[in-house]
Amino acid sequence: MEPDGGRQPYPQVAALVARLASLYGLSSVLDIGLAWTREIAVTHPSLDVTGAGQWGAGKVPSGFPFRRHIDLSSEPGLAVLSDIDSSRSAVVVTGPSDRLKDLGSALALLDRTIRAARLAIIATTTPGPVLAYLEQSGLEPAFAGFTRAAGDDNRSASLFIMDSDIARTAEPPAGFKVVAIMTAYNEEDIVAASIDKLVTNGIGVYLIDNWSTDGTYAAAEEFRDRGLVGLEHFPDEPTGRFELRSLLTRVATVASRLDADWCIHHDVDERRNGPWPELGLREALWRVDQSGFNAVDHTVLNFRPIDDGFPPGGDFEAYFRHFEFGRTSDLHLQVKAWKNQAPVDLATMAGHEARFPGRRVFPYKFELKHYPIRSQAHGERKIFRDRVPRWDPRERRLAWHVQYDDVAPLQSFIREAADLIEDLGPATRARFMPEFLAGAGLSETSIPRYAQSGFAARATYVWINRITGSHIYRALGWGLSLPRRVGRKLLRGVRARGRAQERG
Repeated sequence: MEPDGGRQPYPQVAALVARLASLYGLSSVLDIGLAWTREIAVTHPSLDVTGAGQWGAGKVPSGFPFRRHIDLSSEPGLAVLSDIDSSRSAVVVTGPSDRLKDLGSALALLDRTIRAARLAIIATTTPGPVLAYLEQSGLEPAFAGFTRAAGDDNRSASLFIMDSDIARTAEPPAGFKVVAIMTAYNEEDIVAASIDKLVTNGIGVYLIDNWSTDGTYAAAEEFRDRGLVGLEHFPDEPTGRFELRSLLTRVATVASRLDADWCIHHDVDERRNGPWPELGLREALWRVDQSGFNAVDHTVLNFRPIDDGFPPGGDFEAYFRHFEFGRTSDLHLQVKAWKNQAPVDLATMAGHEARFPGRRVFPYKFELKHYPIRSQAHGERKIFRDRVPRWDPRERRLAWHVQYDDVAPLQSFIREAADLIEDLGPATRARFMPEFLAGAGLSETSIPRYAQSGFAARATYVWINRITGSHIYRALGWGLSLPRRVGRKLLRGVRARGRAQERG
């Protein structure tokens, strides 16, 4: 299903700008057209925002979460604009609207500001003036696509991102080495295709097998001397238990010992791509490296089966073409690729985030295409035999391994295509550009009304949010909700069995 829209003029733009500005270390935002929202003011309280528009004397709006307003139709407003150091600001222009009536003239006024800005974003439902301005100014967008206009599900607004900090690189040198460290358990149907894809793209693979009981290990062995740089069983002997913390510690240890410039924490049922369709994964990481960043975050796409016909051993990326964006909070932060310059901590955040001193996360997300369930039989076997019975009780008490808590036996894993997004390649990425590049519009966080009423309320909300986001609080919440979740699961199981009996 497509992400939900919003009612503000360009509902995804504020979230996009806030993420990029924060990761670039910018302290302020110049918002021409007033796309900023009270919700983003709460979630990014450190950003100093100046709002600007074309209203005329005495018509400056009130109630917006800005430090100050600038009227671009007045001489005093233009004088204030000239004092802003745009090299330390993100500049966002949205219009035309009642807040920015003449987009063409506004861009002409803002030419010096846009050129000096490290980051400039333009969203508009009339791209003609923007394209003319960009051509006349000799500016080339780093990314161009679409976003929502107010109440618009068709994504009729064009979106342009100007970013001079992204390196324009050639092919990476032959000595630039990237290694994907895979962990596997009973992935015989896709492990060969997964390794082959990475190796074909010039990426080495180190596979850590958690004592699979099928042919996963043997299938991986076929790639020795063909891109497989390492293969091992872990731990030293089978335990019958999946202990994620120790496995993640092993991944970090392997990475620290590899002769690799970049490492990727990579599952067998994944495919990764950079944000540039013309570049392979290795080339995209080289561009990130040359842009001065040493870690990469990802937007998660969960691909779902719409039939029961996937042939084991087939190309799963080619077969599964319908997905939904990962929306749960654990999928919003996926820092799983890093420059191999120091030991990393993967275990603290359950593998979702590689932590290390001096980390600089690239502002634009890569994509993580996830294929967790490939058929009805595979889903039942994976969840109820290979995963749930093997989970470590100690890690469950930390609120880990909760992704299948709501899945009941006999539940159908086959989805309707109409409920998912069809992957049409670059066209889909352009259509959903804010989601792919920044996860904008995917968050399920609901900001309470009180937190939007001023500085003190925002500060209180941020403090409460830090407490509720702690490991201790989440573990406590998981334990208290256990009876309710067990009851819901049992009820779904009873209903599923009833439907199975009716079909039989």
